[in-house]
Amino acid sequence: MANSTINLDARSRAAREWHPAAERTSAVTDALMQLRRGLASPQLVERGESDIATDGIQIAFLSRAVVLQAIGAAVVVGLWIAGLAGKPFEGNNGPLCWIIVGMGLLGIGCVFAQRWKDVQWLATHVVRIGLLGTVVGLIIAFSAAAQGGSTNPDEIKPMIAAVVSGMYVSLYATLLGIGTNLWLKVNLRLLGNFHG
Repeated sequence: MANSTINLDARSRAAREWHPAAERTSAVTDALMQLRRGLASPQLVERGESDIATDGIQIAFLSRAVVLQAIGAAVVVGLWIAGLAGKPFEGNNGPLCWIIVGMGLLGIGCVFAQRWKDVQWLATHVVRIGLLGTVVGLIIAFSAAAQGGSTNPDEIKPMIAAVVSGMYVSLYATLLGIGTNLWLKVNLRLLGNFHG
């Protein structure tokens, strides 16, 4: 009984070693490793194959991140061509909107550096800066409305212009904050779990 078990093990091992699919898999694996070694810099070859695999994962991450940011840049260019991208920066809301854009760019930098907690923090707080713009815009609008009370149309026109200007600050800052938050969350969702 023991001899038959040994013979079966020897036959199955011989069959696996001889099987053409096993030879093809081994040949493909060897060819891929030779290709990696050929394309890798000399420093990578000296470090070892596990580092080459890690660098391959890093290259895959960077390529996905670049493609995702290119999509975002295409959306911004499309908005710019349509004449909508510059509107948040006009008037009183320019500095607040530049702060939001700066936080968004810092968040994208953190994406490339794979600092996911910082991306999460910036995504959360950029919405709060947008909501701060809402409060500032409403204060501007209500303070302009509080000065009204005249029936003269010439005095009402500047008041309405100030109310509309305050609403622009409010809505554009909020829109920019929410848009930046969503973009950072998309990056976090699609790239943050890249390594499993």
